[in-house]
Amino acid sequence: MKKSNYQKYFKNKNITVMGIGILGRNIGDIKFMAENGANITATDLKSENELKKSLRRLKKFKNIKYTLGRHLMSDFKNKDFILKGNGINLENKYIKTAENNNIPIYMSLAMTLDILRRENKNVIVVGITGTKGKSTTTAMLESILKESDKIFHLAGNIRGIANLPILKKINNGDIILAELDSWQLQGFHDIKISPNISVFTNFFEDHLNYYNGSMKKYFYDKSAIFRYQKKSDLLIMTNESKASIDKFYQKEIASKKIIARFSKNLQSQHYMVFGRHNEKNIALSYQVGVSLKIPEKIIFSALTKFRAINGRFQYIDTQNKIHFYNDNNSTTPESTIISLQSLKKEYPDRNIILIAGGFDKNFNYEKLSRYIEREIYFSILFSGTATDKIKSYFKKDFGRVVETMRMETAVNIAIKKADDGDIIILSPGAASFGLFSNEYDRNDQYLRFIKKAFKKK
Repeated sequence: MKKSNYQKYFKNKNITVMGIGILGRNIGDIKFMAENGANITATDLKSENELKKSLRRLKKFKNIKYTLGRHLMSDFKNKDFILKGNGINLENKYIKTAENNNIPIYMSLAMTLDILRRENKNVIVVGITGTKGKSTTTAMLESILKESDKIFHLAGNIRGIANLPILKKINNGDIILAELDSWQLQGFHDIKISPNISVFTNFFEDHLNYYNGSMKKYFYDKSAIFRYQKKSDLLIMTNESKASIDKFYQKEIASKKIIARFSKNLQSQHYMVFGRHNEKNIALSYQVGVSLKIPEKIIFSALTKFRAINGRFQYIDTQNKIHFYNDNNSTTPESTIISLQSLKKEYPDRNIILIAGGFDKNFNYEKLSRYIEREIYFSILFSGTATDKIKSYFKKDFGRVVETMRMETAVNIAIKKADDGDIIILSPGAASFGLFSNEYDRNDQYLRFIKKAFKKK
């Protein structure tokens, strides 16, 4: 795409960005728009001190002004459009103000795809969503695409990667590989677009604090993965996601549909990841590879070399004959149970020491509590509303658990409890709010304190 084609959507436009953030995605989008001549008001509830690293990256731009530590109604009037960050409720009064003033509301990936559509760019969008498994499936597909030498661009809900800058480098025939959470998909409803190849891993309770306890509202945003597809498009599902679609979506789906199964052909290979959930991720990735006409030899080569990504049921290391796993991104009780069951099946004779708990997102924790009582050797739980719920289901005399507010304490207790061959796993089943800056901070602290514990010895 020539620069002049996308620059016109930003040059001399008056734009409010709601949410600057600290993870890099929004910074990249703001920087891109500023470089292309937009007049930007960037607003965030975080303070200048909290955002200092992000603000430093934008310091050179004179066409950005800031409203920090608050939002102002005036920032949501007389604008060409609002660019909204993840997790901001559509019922937000500032967003409502913009809508009442007929100001378009965009999210960055949806806007990117809308511009590509307006410019008649012929690209293939592969989108992956689901309550869990989307990051691993996206990473598996990234490995397949790299091995096949196809030209692709990562997008969506990926740490540190902004969406709008894709416009600078994309060409006809390129692939956009996008991990899509419900908030990114929320923006797809506004422009009525779905990926050309859509992958739906699974659907169960998550973000219910955001969706006011409504699985229907949560599913509605997820459904953008297929809702606006055409007959020439493809929807790849698991049996689980198909059952959820059948339950929550009563209309006809226009696209071709495939159910991915871990067939004998797939079972014949040796993989470096394990667990039923990873078998499903492998099956989904394989089907996407086939649909992109990538030779099976290349698909299997990439999948058999694939290692778990950071925080997704990831084997870290073995220290003093103790095996460490990082499952930081299991933030629902159901995903934590799946990970623990996978470990038990793979290593039935090893004790598991679990680090979990934290802030509740309106989940039911009875099933996880019963599993911990029955199967887990010892648990260290972070103080919070989720931990309160977990403990409420324990028997009164259950004693294989302690509570803490610090990751360092949790790691040290876990190591003291572990014997040779035991497994220590961080799999929270809860949100990071309160005790950590965000889920990435929880992840980084876990890794840091493991290293620190063994440096002392």
